[in-house]
Amino acid sequence: MLINYLMTKGDAFFDGFLFNSPFLQWRSSMFVNGCEMEELFIGHTGLITWLPSFNNDTKLTAGPCVSKGCKAVDYYGSQIILSSWSAKIWSLYFFDFRSRPLYYVSMTPGFGKGVAGMFKKMAEYKRQKKCVTMKPILCITSRADDTLTASETLTSIDIIGPNRCEVELAHNAHDVTLSNEEADVNMAIQICSTWMDRNNF
Repeated sequence: MLINYLMTKGDAFFDGFLFNSPFLQWRSSMFVNGCEMEELFIGHTGLITWLPSFNNDTKLTAGPCVSKGCKAVDYYGSQIILSSWSAKIWSLYFFDFRSRPLYYVSMTPGFGKGVAGMFKKMAEYKRQKKCVTMKPILCITSRADDTLTASETLTSIDIIGPNRCEVELAHNAHDVTLSNEEADVNMAIQICSTWMDRNNF
């Protein structure tokens, strides 16, 4: 959403950008659901959205599949399956359930079209050798990221702007500030703080 805003509205309201393991690629392996319909959609966005039985709000899954040994939870009239990925974060950093979901949610064609369109625009920027912003950028990621590939993240950030600092940590989680070890979290925060100080933020 931020990249799309910058491409459309410009960066006048911003002094700089700190990207924490940003999603700058689009492929099915990023989705922990492993839903076959979602994987098909990612590979065939145009075809799926052309079908008359689909609209922007159509759920691409009827609901989470209950694996053997797992139990669905009734939640406001719907069956949900807790996300082990989200539950792990919650067990380390307690947060209010209402602030971020702890369960799998279905992708919709509207969301998929928006993301696919965004990455198409980024590819066009790259082809034209354009950048999104000239403002300072910090992109911080981790080799231990269980969602994205750090090397691809650091390559993709090149499209956003040339005035960037790229940091690849070794042991941090996908969100480098929500890692398993306090020392890793503190290091990530210190790096961000130092970068902000050096840019007079």
